[in-house]
Amino acid sequence: MYIIVTKNPLEGHVLKRALSRKLYTTSEINNVFQEISGNTDLASLFWIGSAVEFAYHKDVEWLFFGKGILRDPILRVIISAQYQKKFAFGSPEVQQRIAQQIRNFHTPLEQKRGFVIPAEAYRDVLMMIIDMGERTYELFHGPLSPEQRLEYFEMCRTMGQWMGIPNIPQSYEEYLYVREESLQRNYRPSEHAEKLFQSYRYHFGPLRYYIVERIMALLSPAPLKPFHHFQTGRFFPLALKLYRRVRSKYTITLLERILIPKRYRRQAHAINVWA
Repeated sequence: MYIIVTKNPLEGHVLKRALSRKLYTTSEINNVFQEISGNTDLASLFWIGSAVEFAYHKDVEWLFFGKGILRDPILRVIISAQYQKKFAFGSPEVQQRIAQQIRNFHTPLEQKRGFVIPAEAYRDVLMMIIDMGERTYELFHGPLSPEQRLEYFEMCRTMGQWMGIPNIPQSYEEYLYVREESLQRNYRPSEHAEKLFQSYRYHFGPLRYYIVERIMALLSPAPLKPFHHFQTGRFFPLALKLYRRVRSKYTITLLERILIPKRYRRQAHAINVWA
């Protein structure tokens, strides 16, 4: 708990609003990582936003080696979200086991291909998780407090350490520097990106993919925007603002029906910690 002293009445009004807002969806959620991982709406935006980064990373061909991402990209995302939830709500022992399982999943692929996934690629994905988590949370709840930001960063950093990722930034300030450098150096347009977006369009369907594109545009880091044509449009930010005002367990379930194809809906709904 921290106290901010202010003499400006306007600042006091802003502070009162900030402290009175509901930080998390349910009492079962105790931190930012759990809020992102334990609600289908935040988890959906998190992974849809992350899809842009995966598509334009210089090592994206690893996603295509097993062909699973093209055959059923939505299922791959749901499985990833399920593991993220297990990590977020697990004990330290469970979290360590989950992190090691995630790392070990890639071993057969590396053996089949004959060389290992670059350590830099693992680190970039970890930094993506930090950045996209912050962006997603703040879309629904407003700015993170310094304490929340640092706590989330440390949880992600711990996950990366348990996965055996080398050269993880040791401080949040170092992370910001390395993240910006990575976005400038390790991302580029490619034919793999277009194939991935085509696969998403096919599996979501045209109407749902229309929403997906706007989520991608909203969450895409600025250095990646020149690579794609996605636009938020005039009405999507207004619709998101309205959703944020009326957000509840009912509207989360309603959004699942709007955004997620029926065959995946039961698995997606189970991501909600309150379900």
